[in-house]
Amino acid sequence: MFKEAMSLIVTIVAPGFSADVVNASKNAGADGATILSGRGTSIHENTVLLGVPIQPEKEMVLILVKKSLRKNVMREIVRVCNLNTEGKGITFSLPVDEVSGAPHLFSKYKKQEKKKQKEQQKEKKEQEVAKQEKNKKEQPANNKKTEKAKTATQDKKSNKKKKA
Repeated sequence: MFKEAMSLIVTIVAPGFSADVVNASKNAGADGATILSGRGTSIHENTVLLGVPIQPEKEMVLILVKKSLRKNVMREIVRVCNLNTEGKGITFSLPVDEVSGAPHLFSKYKKQEKKKQKEQQKEKKEQEVAKQEKNKKEQPANNKKTEKAKTATQDKKSNKKKKA
């Protein structure tokens, strides 16, 4: 089982536009989608032909993504499919608590996570090395200050002994 925060993006569009949804989602980082056929019941789409109400066909595209990808995927779907125009479709997301199956997806996410951790470790080491180099550069300056302070203290002691 996979317990990382996931989201299910649901997009409902007219037949023939599901391919655009899938391509847009893949361009934004999603791995794939499931397309289902359905019927719409929107008040804007109630059509009557020869006295028989016709419910228009719809395609539902289901996309499972990591929560961190959700906004980018949805933005790209809206942009490519022009969903801000009335009658073009709708997209929304639902939180997913737990997922089983799809091992290819989770192994990809685990590889990405390991790569990210390695990059963070590398960056941290680079920062430590830079900090050590900075400290090395500052040490001679500090040593000079310390030497001056010691010399001044010794001079004061010498002056006191001479006076005494």
